[in-house]
Amino acid sequence: MRTRALRGVSLSALVGLFPSLPLSASADPAPSPAALSGCPKKDGLGKLAILTNLAEADPRWTAVRALQKHRKAAIVTFPGSQVREAATSLAQMGPEFVAIAVPPTTVDMNFQLDMLDLCRNLDPDPMPDFHFGYLCARDAADLEALVSRIVSRESEEGRVAQMVAAVPPGHHLQEPDFILHFGHGEPCSVVEGITGEQVGALSLPKKPVVFSGACFTAVLSRSYHPCAYQLIYLAPVEMPPEKLLSLNWVHAGVSGYLAALEGDRGEMATAEWERFREGAGRLGEVIGFQYRLAFTSLPAGFQFPRYQPGVRKAMSFYDVIMRGMISRILISDPMLCPLREPLDPPSSELEVTHDPRARTVTATVRVNRWSMGHFLNYLPKPPSDRFDRRLYQRIPIPAEATGKLGEPKIEVRHEGKAVTLTQHHVRHEVWGGARYANVQLESEDAAMVSPGAVATITFPAGR
Repeated sequence: MRTRALRGVSLSALVGLFPSLPLSASADPAPSPAALSGCPKKDGLGKLAILTNLAEADPRWTAVRALQKHRKAAIVTFPGSQVREAATSLAQMGPEFVAIAVPPTTVDMNFQLDMLDLCRNLDPDPMPDFHFGYLCARDAADLEALVSRIVSRESEEGRVAQMVAAVPPGHHLQEPDFILHFGHGEPCSVVEGITGEQVGALSLPKKPVVFSGACFTAVLSRSYHPCAYQLIYLAPVEMPPEKLLSLNWVHAGVSGYLAALEGDRGEMATAEWERFREGAGRLGEVIGFQYRLAFTSLPAGFQFPRYQPGVRKAMSFYDVIMRGMISRILISDPMLCPLREPLDPPSSELEVTHDPRARTVTATVRVNRWSMGHFLNYLPKPPSDRFDRRLYQRIPIPAEATGKLGEPKIEVRHEGKAVTLTQHHVRHEVWGGARYANVQLESEDAAMVSPGAVATITFPAGR
């Protein structure tokens, strides 16, 4: 695997988006135990809603109806690119999964930021309120074929995976069920490697899921990527659909595609791949892991600023990496579960106990094995310009712990020695009628995530 910035561009010179954010130990207020009506709702677990702006006469509706029938999904329409107008309907339904069926020309970074804001703001907590993916293809026939592959993929077991470097793949891609795709990326090609047209000429009978670690390879219509060399935003560039890598992977026969609209890092695709291998989850949960990490790091009330030509870019290491993380998208049905059981043992184990006398909830995390995708922190504390380590854990709060949670006491030990943390974040959420605490611990000491390390996180649980 190659991890890199764009050819000829240092990582710190990539396109900027966010204002510089002061980071330190941070926590948002824990929700009241009585406030368990957040999104998704308990009766929305395992359910799909389809958001679409397609006109009634659009032939893509054939594919939308096919997925609706397969998942028994609800359909919510919105006008133009105004997807946030779907918020009221989504909040009322509270589905766990959302598929966005739109023409490729609808989707750019600003639309993705609208989706992230929509995903985060259906209830008061700052964490995701559903998992989502895009249903996009070059034309109606390609979209219908994609949905057909999605419907059939879960009944076809497959475990063969292959890593593809920045050279044109050929017949050796006939066998893999999963493909890891790396290289220096552009929307229409991998530098000195495969082009969109070459991908489109392939036939992929195994309906693979592709994890792309090449920059910009999720672009579906327009891209701001020429701005990578500028200190202000420039106007976006329209890309012809028949040349784009993303739409050509769909045309060639994938059932799922995970990649970035922006300049990102290969470590992010690796994190998704390793999490998928370990959890065998639905694809929406896999890409949703990136959004959870981002929302855990960001201030609770943060709102994403949009790309506007002429606006100055923030260029810190943290800002650049954050952009890559939140630009990663899924092209598929977010409910697709193409792996029946895990391929890897768990990298860590979690035990949660409630002591009603002491009024505490204690989470104990034990590290079993090194996992780069789980433990490499690509959002380090500023002003660091290098990666450190993270230990992220989503902690279910026992239902019998009815008290409101306070700021936790945290201790990490490895081989009997205390491990120094650089910072930590705590973000509370309600999901499906249950409470969770998202905790991320960060350290420059690799001992925190070495086999045998133990993290103890103790929340006071008041009345």
